[in-house]
Amino acid sequence: MITNFAHEVYVLTQDKIDSGQKSTEVLIWKALHNTHNVGLFIFFTSLILGILALVAYLKYRGTFDKLGTKLDKGSSWAIALIRVAFGASLIVSSTHNALYGPELPLNSFAGGGVIRIILFITGVALVAGVATRIFAVIAGAIWFYALLLKGPYIFTYSNYIGEALALILLPLTIYSVDNWLVRTGRIKKQKFAYAEYSFPIARILFAFSLLYTALTIKFSHTLLTLDVVNDYHLTRYFPFEPLFIVLGAALIEVLVAMAFIAGFLQRFTTVIFLFVMTLSLFFFKESVWPHYLLIALGVGMFIHKPDKLTLDSRLFVHKKKPRK
Repeated sequence: MITNFAHEVYVLTQDKIDSGQKSTEVLIWKALHNTHNVGLFIFFTSLILGILALVAYLKYRGTFDKLGTKLDKGSSWAIALIRVAFGASLIVSSTHNALYGPELPLNSFAGGGVIRIILFITGVALVAGVATRIFAVIAGAIWFYALLLKGPYIFTYSNYIGEALALILLPLTIYSVDNWLVRTGRIKKQKFAYAEYSFPIARILFAFSLLYTALTIKFSHTLLTLDVVNDYHLTRYFPFEPLFIVLGAALIEVLVAMAFIAGFLQRFTTVIFLFVMTLSLFFFKESVWPHYLLIALGVGMFIHKPDKLTLDSRLFVHKKKPRK
């Protein structure tokens, strides 16, 4: 059984993690124990829904069309960026002798030494874009091996299997050796029947990792996040009860995850995600390397046009006006 939990492992002591792990009571809704907090909850819920409605209205009116069109041109760059970040994260995992995060040391895995070498080689190959599909399969196999040994906790890192599957479906990206070999005729170009599902899979499994973390930590093990709030005196910055802050953080995390899964206001949601992620890294002084792929996926979703499985692609389609 995993003894550490995602974000909290980077900022809490092991003793507090162990004590928080023992408590499985769902305390989070006790934040609404009085009418004052209920009123605050209604106010902030209305405010957030109002902001989302305003952004959706502006997007529907085509206010951001010009900016969106320019960003859409970077879609191919987004895939390449994510591929490189994926490979780099595997390389850094190898150099830290841990899988995905410091709470998963490779010496806790059978064959950890071999896995470390494979991680490094796979990471280098993915950064260069060499035999991308083969090494993406290897990366995916490592994820499933970790799931077999460590159990459901590995769903915290669902973004890794999402990226592996995305590269299996779409192995050719710009600035890759594979693409260069195809363009120079050294290898034959192949058709990839399910390439259009590459980015949606990466997006959805990335969102699932955020959702899983929120549900299994902030809701199921509320004391862990409550300790973070108290230890870092977050009430100095947010003048509310500590448990109310935990509730707010949990619901925002769930909202962001659900927006990513649905592909609703993708770029706006990404800006919020990247802002909160950056703020968290600087404030808590967390280990940066486990967040490389998260940040890259966020940037990638910002510059990539909404894929065919997003609500954005269905709700905010504007026909170009004919030239006179």
